[in-house]
Amino acid sequence: MNEFKISTFLPFTLFSYFRHMSLPYFFEPFESSDIIVLSEANMHYMMHVLRMKVGEQCWITNGKGIRCLATITSASKRSCTITSGECIQSFTPPSSLHLAIAFTKNPARIEWLLEKATEVGIGYITPLITHRSEKIHWKQERYEKILTAAMLQSQQTWLPVLNEATRLENLITCDADIKCIAWCEEHNDKNALLLHIQNDKKTIILVGPEGDFTSDEVHLCMQHGFKPVSLGSNRLRTETAGLYACVVYNSLI
Repeated sequence: MNEFKISTFLPFTLFSYFRHMSLPYFFEPFESSDIIVLSEANMHYMMHVLRMKVGEQCWITNGKGIRCLATITSASKRSCTITSGECIQSFTPPSSLHLAIAFTKNPARIEWLLEKATEVGIGYITPLITHRSEKIHWKQERYEKILTAAMLQSQQTWLPVLNEATRLENLITCDADIKCIAWCEEHNDKNALLLHIQNDKKTIILVGPEGDFTSDEVHLCMQHGFKPVSLGSNRLRTETAGLYACVVYNSLI
């Protein structure tokens, strides 16, 4: 059995954090910190690609706030046992940002957004269905792999939540402290997004499709408390607008 045994959470210092930043980083969706079974893919990469040996260390996170510094204690061609030496747990996700965005016709562009938004910092992503949205060719497994790889690349411990595609009218009643909607046309009440952001508040930002929101959709959102926001003076592609919103939000952290 490929087991990851965690006995206790030990004190974790800033010095030890930076000392081990360059170690390999893995993801395992464990619920209990007692025994964690490594996936075959992780074990193969650890033992046969990185050629790690007994005594070497790595990071493992469960994507829910736990990061453990682990040491390989035994290894063979078919099994690998790892014991934790230091663990930290963050109970609060680093980002309270919920980006609801219409997926683009070109899947490569939305995959790029998923990767970059995760690296910058985001809590929730919802594919938005609007009047002018393109048909979504849903690739759950591929999207989850992109989010996981980006989380590991940026050495985070929280995996963003990717929600199912949701119609705009079903999302506008969501629970959020700050609600914003961005679209291309000029509006007298539009202010820069930065003026609305407070990073300790649950925030949802709506970004429309390549054909933009309709005027009726904008009016409906504003009736439900959404504030019109500007994403700068340039006209941005859908995925660029989504990333812009993530960057502005995280600039205050």
